[in-house]
Amino acid sequence: MSGYPITIPYLVPDMPAAAELLPFLSELDDTRWYSNFGPLAERLNNQIKETHFRTHTVHTLLCNSGTAALELGLKALKLKPGSQILIPSFTFPSSANAVENCGFIPVFCDVDPVSWVLTPEIAKAALGYLDFDAVLPVAALGRPLPAGEWSRFFAETKIPVLIDAAPALGTQQVAENVHVAYSMHATKAFVIGEGGVLASYDGTLIQNARRYSNFGMDSTGMVVAAGTNAKISEYHAAVGLAQIERWQNLQLKRARIEMAYLNFHRVSADFWSLQSYSDSSGAPDRLVSLPSRNVRSAMPVKLHDALKIEIKDVQALLATKGIETRLWYNPGLHNHGRWQHCRRIGADGKSILTVVDHLNNRVIGLPFHNFLAESDIRTVVHGLWQVLESDKISALTR
Repeated sequence: MSGYPITIPYLVPDMPAAAELLPFLSELDDTRWYSNFGPLAERLNNQIKETHFRTHTVHTLLCNSGTAALELGLKALKLKPGSQILIPSFTFPSSANAVENCGFIPVFCDVDPVSWVLTPEIAKAALGYLDFDAVLPVAALGRPLPAGEWSRFFAETKIPVLIDAAPALGTQQVAENVHVAYSMHATKAFVIGEGGVLASYDGTLIQNARRYSNFGMDSTGMVVAAGTNAKISEYHAAVGLAQIERWQNLQLKRARIEMAYLNFHRVSADFWSLQSYSDSSGAPDRLVSLPSRNVRSAMPVKLHDALKIEIKDVQALLATKGIETRLWYNPGLHNHGRWQHCRRIGADGKSILTVVDHLNNRVIGLPFHNFLAESDIRTVVHGLWQVLESDKISALTR
């Protein structure tokens, strides 16, 4: 991006070593079953329930990507073609791509200025200006959503809810009438390279999604729906089973990195703030000052409004120090050429998405992965201090 050598990369996936995969690959040699709901995939499906949901009452379906999980979940809602789906503009393009790939129409809305997510209150307000057919809230940057509140939203409105929790496997809960799609892409906390999970208390919905994932065929091999091939391979399931065995250690590593950043944040309040978080029980939002029980997938910070520097300049200056960063969800989806024609619902029904536009020039993702040393984090934070402090000083003297 910048031409400068990167000494502290933004992301380094933490994958199992070859030796850790060998026992599972040996099973493949024995079974010669490589796809099509194989034994490793079935075992991984059960272990994900136990590890990430801690219950067998949640039904899950493994698929070959997080985007596939989203599309299967949307199709399983059985909406009519051309249905309008409310989604936040502050998200990754796959959210809107999934909506359109299913034959639906995305309607973009604003997000909460503190949590950076679409809330039930925002969705209810949007209903005053447009009747949409489903809502796709997003666990932005891995920040889990209060599933119970979204369950109450469904009870009050009867509008289906599918949460796009791509970065939040192990963090985002499922609730009655609230279905959730996750990703296991290499950029996430629980990674297998490529893969996705669809979870729901509704076994029929998961059964329908499974049919869609297998070319629309029923148990007799007859095609009864327009399907696709979204099945997870046994090779990816092997990686997932190896990751399950490493999961506790992976969590501890991420907690250590998070704590190091939070310690620096306590003395950085003049420069940036953190995204508000809720714990996995759905407790009220709070500005994080201690490591959460959630497993973070990213470390985004929001520059204070008093700082006049442009976010892209901050990124460029950090790059000169060898620090790689990410401008997440930038620009908001409503500003992409593909979706500029789509309906937008902001405050008071206006088409201006004020919060998303503001976040796009304030939020930057700092390096966050399991291979960071404390000295790396110190370098990152001190580099950011230097960039922002010089801007603060120049602002005072202008």
